[in-house]
Amino acid sequence: MSRILLAYLATWNPFDLDKLPAEKLTHLCYAFAKVVNHQVGLQFAFEDARDEVELARFEQYFVDLQALKLRNPDLKIMISIGGWTADGFSDAALSAASRAEFADSAVKFMLDRQLDGIDMDWEYPSNDMAGIKARPEDKHNFSLMLEALRDRLDAASDREGRVGKHRYQLSIAAGAGQYYLDGVEIGRVAAACDFINMMTYDFYNGWAKRAGHHSNLFNSAVDPDGDSADKGIQLFINNGVPREKLVIGCPFYGRSLKGVGAKGLGESGLAGSNGAYGFRTIDTELLPSGRYTRHWDAAAQAPWLQNGDEFVSYEDRESIALKGRYAVEQQLAGAMFWEYTDDHNNALLDALYLSLQD
Repeated sequence: MSRILLAYLATWNPFDLDKLPAEKLTHLCYAFAKVVNHQVGLQFAFEDARDEVELARFEQYFVDLQALKLRNPDLKIMISIGGWTADGFSDAALSAASRAEFADSAVKFMLDRQLDGIDMDWEYPSNDMAGIKARPEDKHNFSLMLEALRDRLDAASDREGRVGKHRYQLSIAAGAGQYYLDGVEIGRVAAACDFINMMTYDFYNGWAKRAGHHSNLFNSAVDPDGDSADKGIQLFINNGVPREKLVIGCPFYGRSLKGVGAKGLGESGLAGSNGAYGFRTIDTELLPSGRYTRHWDAAAQAPWLQNGDEFVSYEDRESIALKGRYAVEQQLAGAMFWEYTDDHNNALLDALYLSLQD
């Protein structure tokens, strides 16, 4: 089985395409396009005082990314629409007319830039936790929105004679908990998508008041009823999503909490002291400093760092390889990660790539 290895690329961060191992990836998602007045475009294209230089720079990335296909002709380059706090989805999904306008705009955006698919990152339908507009109608409208995209993508594939793996693809980024399933019609959503990118991270997030794993594969003994990647994956499978459409998610960053006692994991911390570190910082600054001690939770199959009263939950080479093996053993579609520029020497990417091989 050829498994997915998908990279999200945060284009606002510096990156060197010459060092990006395109040969090891199956998909690359350009993050992000936005939705404004039912239309899909880059952020600068919507601003009243347009920064034409910045807009041109971000558009040029689409041209530059095509060069990766010289090294990997099978690489799928997709546009990811949305992101955390990205608004505009509920309005775009509200009516048949607005859905048609959105779908036409999204597919045109993709075709104009010679991309291979669309990734929908609405966080989250029917849910306003990110401070965006949400309606109860989103639950059904999201299905209709994805089906409108599916119809247009399939029509474009048919027009161009694309068959098999060359057809235009549609994916979503999904929250890995019941809160997400409560807001969508998961059966119709899964049917419309080629695969689902499970955000199996941020379990303990920027609001956490307790030291816990943010991307643990299994439940920790100190938090047996909490979240885990396996729990989220099995939840979706038990709700009828084919396992061969599920992509396990891995974070290339860690989450921190201060005011934590010496035991670290499971202890209360200081509310509002939450922080984040990219893997680059963890690997090149925190660990070499000698101040941070690495610990391993064998039950959760996840590491953490402790420095005095500071706790850091993160992903390292060992834990990410275990996620890859889990994807193989569970016969999932593959694995994805957020996001490429946080992996300064491709250490996490390489470990994940090797673990996904049969």
